[in-house]
Amino acid sequence: MLLAGHLAKVQGLKGEFLFHAVMDAPERLEGLKGLMLAPPHQDLEHAEAVPPARSVSLRAFRWHQDRPCLALAEVPDRTAAEPLKGWALWMPEAAATLDEGESFRHQWIGCEVFIAGRKVGEVLRLDPGPAGYDMVIMRDLRPSRTGQRDIPYIKAWWTLDLPNQHLDLDPPEGLLDVNLVGD
Repeated sequence: MLLAGHLAKVQGLKGEFLFHAVMDAPERLEGLKGLMLAPPHQDLEHAEAVPPARSVSLRAFRWHQDRPCLALAEVPDRTAAEPLKGWALWMPEAAATLDEGESFRHQWIGCEVFIAGRKVGEVLRLDPGPAGYDMVIMRDLRPSRTGQRDIPYIKAWWTLDLPNQHLDLDPPEGLLDVNLVGD
């Protein structure tokens, strides 16, 4: 499953939600089968849905002041909607389309990271970054190093072979050592 977004505040009396989308085109949710609604702590990307998570379908989708607004068929009114604020809406991965060169975040997890042919780390996850770049969160596997390193995904620095879980990194000098003080 892929996270589509979170139900924000309830909009009006008919059980509609302003939707905080994490997908590029939330209008693609219209007519989509296999949607799941889950509490925010339940991660359906890595685990099966368990109650109180449940299957839902879209009753309506519209834009409200440049924000997506949606209604679920299983949520008839504001009273039923209020307890669901903040819940996550998940969609089947098979329903997503990727353009050439795009990938899903979960495809990066476990990939080995190499610099000049030497293994330096393993990807733990890919997070959105504050400057608009995704951040590759890497477990540092270099000798006498521990912890993780946050490396911006700047396309010029990375060569990807996701099917073989192999990533080559050509970072600026010192990028992986910015947290070291002195010699």
